[in-house]
Amino acid sequence: MSLYLRRFAVLQFSRDAKLLMAASGILAISFLGIQGLLKTLYILRLGYGLEYVGIFGATGAFAYMLMSLPSGLLGNRFGTRTTMLSGGVITVVSMATLSFTEFVPLWARDGWPLLVQVLLSCGWAMFTVNLVPALMAVSTVQNRNDIYAMNSLFRGLGTFVGTVSGGLLPGWFATLLGQAVNTPEPYRLALWVAAVLGIGALVPLFMLDKLGSVTLSDHTTPRGAFPTWLIVLVVLHIYLSQGTWAICQTFCNPYMDTELHLSAASIGLILGVGQFIAVFAPLLTPTLARRYSNGWTLMITTVGTGISLVALVLAPHWLAVGIGLLGMQTLNAIWMTALQVYQMEMVGRHWRSLAYGIVSMAMGFTFATVSLGGGYMAASLGYRSLFLLGVGTSFVGAALMWGMQKQPKSSLTGVVPVVES
Repeated sequence: MSLYLRRFAVLQFSRDAKLLMAASGILAISFLGIQGLLKTLYILRLGYGLEYVGIFGATGAFAYMLMSLPSGLLGNRFGTRTTMLSGGVITVVSMATLSFTEFVPLWARDGWPLLVQVLLSCGWAMFTVNLVPALMAVSTVQNRNDIYAMNSLFRGLGTFVGTVSGGLLPGWFATLLGQAVNTPEPYRLALWVAAVLGIGALVPLFMLDKLGSVTLSDHTTPRGAFPTWLIVLVVLHIYLSQGTWAICQTFCNPYMDTELHLSAASIGLILGVGQFIAVFAPLLTPTLARRYSNGWTLMITTVGTGISLVALVLAPHWLAVGIGLLGMQTLNAIWMTALQVYQMEMVGRHWRSLAYGIVSMAMGFTFATVSLGGGYMAASLGYRSLFLLGVGTSFVGAALMWGMQKQPKSSLTGVVPVVES
């Protein structure tokens, strides 16, 4: 066990790898944790319904999708460090700007959160799209899976800390101000905490050196034309498998709030328990990849995510939600790490920013369509029908990856991988 943990010791990684992980972890606390939990609850406290929540989520997802490819091109043109830093600044400013919704003129109030979502998602796309190639640039073939797994651990740990603390913040501010916890102001102040913490993520990005190319000895890197057929199949797999996770990401919080009538602190605790266990899940990815493959890992985790969502279909109870969320959070953490390495290794170095921009567009499109259609589906047919749809898409996505694993790599990429000395 000690040998297993020593393999993931942060001290063995390069200085830039550590700085990238630090920035990713801090932004996870503020953006994925506190802001991710509270922004939807804040919108509900402003008096908006599920349809608006769906539009709100879809707006951010569409903006992320449309900005993903330009983010990769910006990284190629101006460098990953500059693009990530610019994206971090936009993200932090946008997190603070959402809290001004109550103070804008009435004629602009409905559109203000949507505008902020666009800016927020564009900044986040600039950061995340360039983070994956940046990690590739500071890794070797020997420690690549370990670096991606450790970055996922920091990201998961940050999300856990942010979610649990974010669930407590509205209650603390409500007590401090002498207001009811179902009013917007405690949530508005909590969103400011997220923005202030986000500033801390900019410091490691400032300290980064100019990121160079990937260290060689990469025996899996193919050369030649862009692997269009592979990317098409990967995008389809992402849409089918991530659709399940997108349903939960967008609607599990409103479900617990409006259907189960749980407090923000309870929602944060339920999410936090799953996130804490999921923090360490990416450490399993390198072992699974070495023993089986990254593609096999993608297939199995997609099946497991769909099975986990069944718990929410069977029982409208907080315990069922907790069990389902635990499974989905844990498996999605493994899935994301495996996807990043799977896609990076199947694409030549000169195509990686473009390819991951396309992959990020697919993720954004998934969340956009699920948020937009899911809001109306939940309002008209109920959450159970929406969750059942997610179960079905996950099994189809797993079947697609199974078929991809049956094909030789050369038939998918169009080239034969070469050994680099």
